[in-house]
Amino acid sequence: VLKLGLLTVINDHDSSPVHYEPVKISVVMESDEVVSLPRFSDAFVVMFGLIYAMHLKYPKPLTNTFEFTQKILLGLEAGKLPPRLQTLKNDLMIHY
Repeated sequence: VLKLGLLTVINDHDSSPVHYEPVKISVVMESDEVVSLPRFSDAFVVMFGLIYAMHLKYPKPLTNTFEFTQKILLGLEAGKLPPRLQTLKNDLMIHY
């Protein structure tokens, strides 16, 4: 199983539980830093792209997040959505 994740680097004096301005966010694969980016959103998209392009399984705790990103946000392999995703998509479209 290939290990892939995001590493957030923060300042030592930052005591906030949520880090809106990290020093950097890195995409890490098998303990190696693949790329370093300034924003979480950029790092998430790069990590998603690696997972999708390499045909890897989504990390089990984040399967719904990645399926939502793939099928709703990016419209990849949208086809027939599972009921949970279809309901979420419908709810989001009402507020759009």
